[in-house]
Amino acid sequence: MIKPLSVWKYYKNNQRKVVAVFLVTFLCVFLQSVLLAFATAMINFQKATTLGLVSSLGIIATEQLSPENRQWLRQSLEQGQDVSQVIPSAIRITSLYGLNNAYILFLHSKDTEAVMNCLNLSLIDGQLPTPGSNDVALHWKIAANKGLKIGDHFGRKTSKTELLIGDCRLVGLLEGSAAIGIADFDCPEQKLTESELVNVIIPKKGQFLQVKNYIAQLIQENDDLWFYNSDAEESFYRNETNSIVMILNIIYLVITGIVIICVSFLFYIYFYQRRSEFALLEALGHSRQTIIGKAFLEIAGINLLGFIAGILIAAVCEGALNHFILFDRGLSLALWDSSYAFKLLSTPLVITFTSLLPVWRLLKKVDPLSIIEGDIE
Repeated sequence: MIKPLSVWKYYKNNQRKVVAVFLVTFLCVFLQSVLLAFATAMINFQKATTLGLVSSLGIIATEQLSPENRQWLRQSLEQGQDVSQVIPSAIRITSLYGLNNAYILFLHSKDTEAVMNCLNLSLIDGQLPTPGSNDVALHWKIAANKGLKIGDHFGRKTSKTELLIGDCRLVGLLEGSAAIGIADFDCPEQKLTESELVNVIIPKKGQFLQVKNYIAQLIQENDDLWFYNSDAEESFYRNETNSIVMILNIIYLVITGIVIICVSFLFYIYFYQRRSEFALLEALGHSRQTIIGKAFLEIAGINLLGFIAGILIAAVCEGALNHFILFDRGLSLALWDSSYAFKLLSTPLVITFTSLLPVWRLLKKVDPLSIIEGDIE
């Protein structure tokens, strides 16, 4: 029995047709890879700014408390067996471009190290704020997002769109999972009052959940307390993430739907033009399953090549964007994440099988007798 032409032989003899399908699949995978990388980078940054501060330490606002109740609260917190340290502080927010706002924590210089250790923050450039100054140290991603360099000034006095009151000077850059800023508690521009103070609770190692439960008990005793609750922040983060994911899924479906239609249509035309070839193969003794299997390999092969090329080119472009543009703006595209595998692999698989279906129906109708009698040209 004569072997039918190999898949690679067909590719070589029909380069224009192969390239047309290859480009459609390639562009689909390329766009999806870039979208995934951008969405993951935005979600990670959102998580660092939203959950970074409240996922490792507890914060209770005392705005509604009387002086006596403030004293009661502090004593109660210090008596908690899972509490390592209670630190007086204040919180402000600063604007971000294209993202939610970021927290700035105002601390006494003697407490800064303890808070940074709890949040796994480290100083990578410049210095920490000096006592009594308007200095601020920002996470490098926040500074990059705002287009700030060490020595630059920012605040409401500098920009009307800025949420941070006054005029502050960037003196240091921080690195860590919590994207926040740190300023001096006695910052003259802020003029913090007693009612604006919060208690920052540093838990003993591995006891954060126990501290959260203890704070919940205190809130039950005094409903004037307000807790910067990580659960509430987590809920907000999930809502924001779900919005990004929903938009991403819609774009995914649109891209995939368009590609499925285009590729299926192209393959149907190509295989329709090859009816005589497949009819002759069947007349020569090849089973219909063998012919359909050959068609499957041709379709899968082109889609696989487009998938690999799309992934590789996307990785190169994302790396270049990171190096030349995005690092300077506080974002870094995640070139690979475990969540990418299913989303990216599902595209060529769906395209392959949806493209094969009309071809399979076409090949089932091919009659070798018709080709012998000359009914099909």
